[in-house]
Amino acid sequence: MSTNPLLIVFLGGGLGAALRYLVNQALGRLVSIEFPLGIMAINISGSLLMGVAAGYFAFKAGEDWTQNARLFVTTGILGGYTTFSAFSLDAMLL
Repeated sequence: MSTNPLLIVFLGGGLGAALRYLVNQALGRLVSIEFPLGIMAINISGSLLMGVAAGYFAFKAGEDWTQNARLFVTTGILGGYTTFSAFSLDAMLL
């Protein structure tokens, strides 16, 4: 029985979005300035993590990670954490 990729992305996206909310709230409490520091930190860290994950999956992971696991981490969690990282990955793949 195979797992539906849409369900995998849905679950990962929910985790990523919750993480985005928590990071944004925490940084908002730590630094009270008008600049959206939380969003900037989320976009930078998410894009960095997407690059690291994509590189790892391409060169080091081999058969250790299934396509569903890769979808869960990249499109799901990191895509939910920051949509900019998903955009960056698509731009790189072009």
